[in-house]
Amino acid sequence: MAKWLLWLAGLATASITVQVSNVEPLPLRNEGIAVSAGDLFRRSCPEEVDPLPVLLASSFDDEAFTRGSVYPSSDGFVRGAVEAWAQHQHLVLRPDEVWFEILAQMNFWMGAHAEDVRGLFVDHGGREKIVVEGFSWEDVVAAFGGEIQKRVRTEWLLDWIMPGFSTSTEKDGVTATVLMMGLMQHFFEFEGMLVCGIPSVTLLGQRDDWFKLLGKLDRLEEFGDEPRRFADKLRPILKRFVATWDEPGSEQIKSFWEQIVRAKKKWSCGEGANEWVVSGWITGFMHFDQRGKIRGVDVYADDDDEEEEEEEIVEEEPQMGIFPNDWSLTIDGVEYIPESLEDIAIGYAKAPLKMVNYPVPGVDTQAYVLAGNIGVEREVVEGRVTAQPVSGWFIYAPVDANHTVGPDFGSRVELEDIAVGIKACKEAKEKDDEVKDL
Repeated sequence: MAKWLLWLAGLATASITVQVSNVEPLPLRNEGIAVSAGDLFRRSCPEEVDPLPVLLASSFDDEAFTRGSVYPSSDGFVRGAVEAWAQHQHLVLRPDEVWFEILAQMNFWMGAHAEDVRGLFVDHGGREKIVVEGFSWEDVVAAFGGEIQKRVRTEWLLDWIMPGFSTSTEKDGVTATVLMMGLMQHFFEFEGMLVCGIPSVTLLGQRDDWFKLLGKLDRLEEFGDEPRRFADKLRPILKRFVATWDEPGSEQIKSFWEQIVRAKKKWSCGEGANEWVVSGWITGFMHFDQRGKIRGVDVYADDDDEEEEEEEIVEEEPQMGIFPNDWSLTIDGVEYIPESLEDIAIGYAKAPLKMVNYPVPGVDTQAYVLAGNIGVEREVVEGRVTAQPVSGWFIYAPVDANHTVGPDFGSRVELEDIAVGIKACKEAKEKDDEVKDL
């Protein structure tokens, strides 16, 4: 029996691996591999390609696709984890993609609540224009982070947004900046122009990176009560990310990672993504829907009651089967709400950008800059299939900034493929149980 592994690791050498569960290895499906940045963009963010804007820049070069290991995904972390669970793939995580997932969720929330926190960030009404010049569009986008920080009241914003982990790259900094632009697009408008000139989980990085990621949750309460509740939902999860470094071989840590994803059929008939409900603590990263509303129904006591209850909470390990009859999952007193597979959110966000004097002097182009978790890299390593979220950014134009996308977001094909994997996993488990009963 093969072990389902979890790697928590660093760019070159630092990592930690947890043996999670005994599952048979499944072959890696080679269909659907992205062949270029444009192909990845079109299939990961399908609602953004109508009416067929041209991809102008991204964080990916041609070399990124030569190995044939990058698969499109509308949420490389959440959707990628669900598919890795169903396909018995060894999960590899960086703190960077986990952080981008949180920022993408906060983009949804800000879309509905920006005016509620305007006073936290700025003194002005409406949107103030920020103009940036650079030698490349990557330089232009990267510079917006510093320009936003100069104009907001919150001294901590840029440092908090930037991942800053040992695994972080310059590309990650730009990805974080785009997500920052998405958060702040309600208070600023962005213009840029070019100037001439020269079955396991592996956590990448170091323990300090994941402890730093946990600490970033403290700032969410600055946005208001609902983001504070989002932080409350994430804290038990991220605490155990840190604990994984301390006790990678413990049964408690193994139990935690076993609860990342669970699946349950809604009804006996029907096929596809609408057939399944997923649960597990991965749903903690799906707190807001695309409208910025809290997903599901949460009941919260008064703050005074919460403070009293916090003292009584005892850390507990979740108990739940792979395809459970008992559908509840509670960790440290926090309940994680199931979600229909077809309603799983996307892991990216966007902001409008006016490209001044582009493509020629005197002509401006309205574009979007988009970033987040937009793929999954899958490879066969020493007989094991690994799955690692891929993050990045794109600039595309021409677009109509007043055009409203939706109501569907992300790749429906991806969700249907995940449903096929879950169904196959369930059937294989049932056959295995039958053999054991003989």
